[in-house]
Amino acid sequence: MKLIFLGPPGAGKGTMAKRLAKDRKIAHISTGDLFREAIARESELGLEVKAIIERGDLVPDSLTIQLVAERIKAGDCAGGFILDGFPRTIGQAEALEKLVGVDAAVNFGLSDEELVRRLSGRRLCPACGRTFHVDFMPPQVPDLCDSCGAGLIVRKDDQIDSIRNRLSVYQKQTEPLIGFYSRRGLLKNVDGAPAPEAVFSALKKTLALP
Repeated sequence: MKLIFLGPPGAGKGTMAKRLAKDRKIAHISTGDLFREAIARESELGLEVKAIIERGDLVPDSLTIQLVAERIKAGDCAGGFILDGFPRTIGQAEALEKLVGVDAAVNFGLSDEELVRRLSGRRLCPACGRTFHVDFMPPQVPDLCDSCGAGLIVRKDDQIDSIRNRLSVYQKQTEPLIGFYSRRGLLKNVDGAPAPEAVFSALKKTLALP
């Protein structure tokens, strides 16, 4: 089973990708994780990616395609995979078609207002990497990590101005993918607004999975 998960930032596609990958024992490929690994290595590519992400812009197709093409060749992708955050442009989608065929593209829908609430409420522990949310998963002590006690921060790409820019970029460059995969008969839609359990159940039903 080879799937693509589409949707704006904050729609929950990453959470659903992790759950379904574990449930079906297939690889979860997050371009966000690939970018963060490159940034952590502080390579020339990583520093370039870091500056682009902090502005709220998309990483250029050429860099993203190179990272993904290498990743899907790994052994854990032999039984299937979920692409989370890729493709994000028509150019990436066309490049992906030349690399591998997919079974479906699942689009997770959510209103702009709810997306802003979800993203702006996220908090990160810079010391241990644990994440929180002021509404959905608040720390026991405000602004302090439950695990290590460090002060929590708001990532630059979760600040309001950056969120607005990310949504604008998504609407201009990524929403056309819905039509792209619809025309190929691969698009499936899932409402991302309900609680995670309900979204996951709807996802499995949409994909006709037991």
